[in-house]
Amino acid sequence: MKESEKNIIFISLFAIVIILSIANLGVRLTGKATSISRVNLTVSSKVQINFTTNNISFGFGSITSGNNATIDTLGNVINGNWTPVFQGFEIENSGNVNVSLQLKTDKNASQFLGGASPGFRYNVTNIEAGSCNSTINLSQWYDVNITGDGTMICDLFEYNNNRDSIRVDVRLIIPSDSSTGILQSTFTATGTAV
Repeated sequence: MKESEKNIIFISLFAIVIILSIANLGVRLTGKATSISRVNLTVSSKVQINFTTNNISFGFGSITSGNNATIDTLGNVINGNWTPVFQGFEIENSGNVNVSLQLKTDKNASQFLGGASPGFRYNVTNIEAGSCNSTINLSQWYDVNITGDGTMICDLFEYNNNRDSIRVDVRLIIPSDSSTGILQSTFTATGTAV
């Protein structure tokens, strides 16, 4: 084999190595791909309030002295012989959004108790601190409301699990000439997402 033929073969092999190297370099530069994937979901807002304690029963009783008796869910029985009750209504925001909370009854004091100067009142307290943020004074007694959706008792009622529960206590002033028999009234709480 002549020297020139050896040079041609050598140059040809050298050219093939260069071509293969360039091809390999190109594959490495363009052979990797990056792709982005996402997980999407939508969680619906859920407005849900619940009376976790939804029944108060003072039982049988009568006025023992004076013109009226006062009983409440704080255990007070004044001028009467009803069994003391130590449990008010409890309301929990069991949804996943903060709500405003309104409270109403189906009867006012006269409709519920009758007689001269009856009283039907409630107050609101936090079971868990910070549950009810309100423009009303918590722990103050208010006359019940039978109009519309009732009285705004919490401008902001939290849904956070460690501050989502309130207590509504009830106080009755029963006049000596009140209605008799089984007397009932219903409280309704309405929550609206805020």
